Amino acid sequence: MTPAGRRILPFLRRWAGVFAVVATLIGLWSAPQLARADVGEPAGWTTSLANHRIVIGRAVLHYEPHLEDEARGLAHEIPGWWSDVEYRLANDLDDTLDIYFLDHAGQVAQSTGMPRWVAGVAHSESGEIMIARHGPDGAPTNLEQLLKHEMAHVALHRATGGAEVPRWFHEGVAEATEGGISLGRSQALAGLIFGSGVPDFEGLERLFYTSDGPQVQQAYAASRDFVNFLQEYRRPDQVAKNNTDPENLQQLLLEMKNGHTFEASFIRTYGLGLAELGIQWRQGLPGRFVWYPLLAGGTLPFTLVFPLVIVAYVRRRRRYRAGIARLEAEEAALRERLGSDFTATDTAW
Repeated sequence: MTPAGRRILPFLRRWAGVFAVVATLIGLWSAPQLARADVGEPAGWTTSLANHRIVIGRAVLHYEPHLEDEARGLAHEIPGWWSDVEYRLANDLDDTLDIYFLDHAGQVAQSTGMPRWVAGVAHSESGEIMIARHGPDGAPTNLEQLLKHEMAHVALHRATGGAEVPRWFHEGVAEATEGGISLGRSQALAGLIFGSGVPDFEGLERLFYTSDGPQVQQAYAASRDFVNFLQEYRRPDQVAKNNTDPENLQQLLLEMKNGHTFEASFIRTYGLGLAELGIQWRQGLPGRFVWYPLLAGGTLPFTLVFPLVIVAYVRRRRRYRAGIARLEAEEAALRERLGSDFTATDTAW
């Protein structure tokens, strides 16, 4: 070790506990508001509060009058966010959406009959979505992640033709589609890995129906991680092509839409059953979360945590650039087809 390294190491050890506390607080602050899909009868949600509206193509944004500025900003983003969700799940879906934008999560609960801790609700069948600017604790919500989550519930229903899927899969897809990095979810899953253990899929399904808040958080975290595993999983023939498109998940949903059962769709898509994929996923979890016992014990140097943040940032930027390139390619193809008749317009207005 260099002299400089010997001087700084005691400092890092001394402050490791502080770094661990800060990381824990960041994880709590970054944990997304819980959201759920209502997949019962058509919602028919009505609220006298959201009596203003903006029409964005086939989507309609209803909002409270005092949320005018936020609503206009939201309307500008909706087409792009829906495009991101489509690209992950099916490339092209019906764009019809009815989005209600309210001030507080309590108003969402009152209007939909959902629990008061819910900041967003989606009725998958009708395409109705209700989101709040503030969560149950009064803190501002992350509107991009929240709306993408609810959009994903609607998109999943349409991509599968309304096929019945387990709750854990519905929520896992919605969580994974949010994008971003959730230290809170990572912490919840790590606690499960090094605690009671990650349950099988039937056990995971049961966690969603418990009244225990931390267990529900763990259910969301585990479901999200498994769907991310599915998105990154490559069969041997795909490894050779270095394929990075989300074609496996798209194919999985298409198999369900074509009438195959949930279990059969996994075999047809991945060449492995759901149970076998689950085993591979669980076997890799301890190695991926080896940092957690060290972090929880206050012995993980910040110099090891910082590179993880950098890697996560680079991965997100890479996905962002890929998305921009895809949109530019689509626009270029449209220009070529339409020639001089092509006029670029703002799709949000």
